[in-house]
Amino acid sequence: MQPRYKLAGAAAAAAVAALILERWRRKRRGWRLEDKVTVVLCTSPVKSNPSTKLIQETHGSMCHYAPCLKACRLIICCDGYKTRDKPKYRSGQVTEEGGLAYEEFLQRLKKLNLGEIVRCQERQGFGFALKNALTRVRTPYVIVVQHDRNFVREAPIVDIVKCLEKNDAWLKYVLLPTTTVLNYPRYVQSKYQLRIAPQPTDFGFALTPLLQWYDSTHICSMRHYRDFVYRGGLVARGGFVEDKLGQYQLKRIKERGLSAHAEFAQYVLDDGVEKPMVSHLDGHDSRVLEKMR
Repeated sequence: MQPRYKLAGAAAAAAVAALILERWRRKRRGWRLEDKVTVVLCTSPVKSNPSTKLIQETHGSMCHYAPCLKACRLIICCDGYKTRDKPKYRSGQVTEEGGLAYEEFLQRLKKLNLGEIVRCQERQGFGFALKNALTRVRTPYVIVVQHDRNFVREAPIVDIVKCLEKNDAWLKYVLLPTTTVLNYPRYVQSKYQLRIAPQPTDFGFALTPLLQWYDSTHICSMRHYRDFVYRGGLVARGGFVEDKLGQYQLKRIKERGLSAHAEFAQYVLDDGVEKPMVSHLDGHDSRVLEKMR
């Protein structure tokens, strides 16, 4: 056997041994959120660059309303960009000046030391930039947070994770409620003539089936991301996860009825409070930009 193959085999064996050892240590420590969940905070070029106030506002709101997540590993997913004559931020296109502003933003972000920075050298789009960051996750669950989705009230993160663990057979993803999905059963009945109802749990909240994937703040099984979301071409490079997967899911459920929901296993949290848990900060809005300066 050649030396390089021996080295590769030894490295693989060492990696497996390290994984087994870590699992043993976790078992001995008992249940800890940091052993269950990794936070992935996603960012990309916006008009407010090089200011870091947008992402700091979101990170600060998370620490305030979900302080348990401060103990968890934080990965900051930074997409790349394309340089063009005219900016088109939602497509990852910036001017040369905008590119320099984003580079300065990344330098400032690094100095804040909020977490591990994982950068894409080229523009990937949210879906593939997230896919790249998820390769670093070693916990069974991940909470995905976009840089402009701030928490506005307390989030029961620990109970959501325990609910995911207990109901793994039918539950893979829990969306924190936004304005879009408030009174969701009524919206679905009105638009699609489908009847859905919140399902009670043992954790003080109910879960309502979702007809399509949302990229907004959610907790998801890593196995679901690996074995379902990123398998079979359901996410397009350059776009969002919700773009293609969301439309595929909606089409399947409209064609086959709610029985088709089982393969997607996605729900929105319903804690009986008719207010969003997560809001939207528009990093391109002039009024918001003024506050970010």
